[in-house]
Amino acid sequence: MKNVLVIGAHPDDIEIGCIGTVLKLKNEGKKIIYLVMTNGGNWEKKTYVDRMYETKNAVHDTNFDKVIIGNIKDGHLSHNPKTIDYLVNVIRKYEIDTVLCQYFKDSHQDHVNLGLCALSISSICENLLFYESLTSTEFIPNLFIDISDFERQKKNLLEKYTTQIEKYKKRNQDLLSYIEAKDKLNGIKSSTNYSEGLMIYKMKG
Repeated sequence: MKNVLVIGAHPDDIEIGCIGTVLKLKNEGKKIIYLVMTNGGNWEKKTYVDRMYETKNAVHDTNFDKVIIGNIKDGHLSHNPKTIDYLVNVIRKYEIDTVLCQYFKDSHQDHVNLGLCALSISSICENLLFYESLTSTEFIPNLFIDISDFERQKKNLLEKYTTQIEKYKKRNQDLLSYIEAKDKLNGIKSSTNYSEGLMIYKMKG
């Protein structure tokens, strides 16, 4: 595992699901290509400008090797040849051997379709692992990554997504507390303080 492509359907999906793992991999010297497929604007009137600012602000100090933000509208990400070809080109351009992507069993169509696209390109990468979204279903991790040294940084990055935090506040929910609790639970399952759970689809090394 040398060159890692981490993909999220929307701004903040990567931070919610697996940013601790990605930060740990970067700290270990892996090349990180960070790809968000949509611009985040949607029916809740969060704008492209707001969401792109949050993403760029969040990843500014991560030293990821490449940050790519797509222009697909939230809700319109499709599992089709155009999207698959786009991902194939990214994988070949950056010599990707490992892909981290959202799980394809989910209640959000963008997450479903992105996960299916990842399955479609799995033959050209050595390792494919799925991470959990807030809306994932039937997600049962079989690999736990100790992110105890990166939990604070993960929370700092999530705090940059103020529109998302406000969205959950309107539902009387605390996004940051929820994510911390999930990481603690994964930590209990793996005998660490904090862990992220992943599902291995294929893994050679």
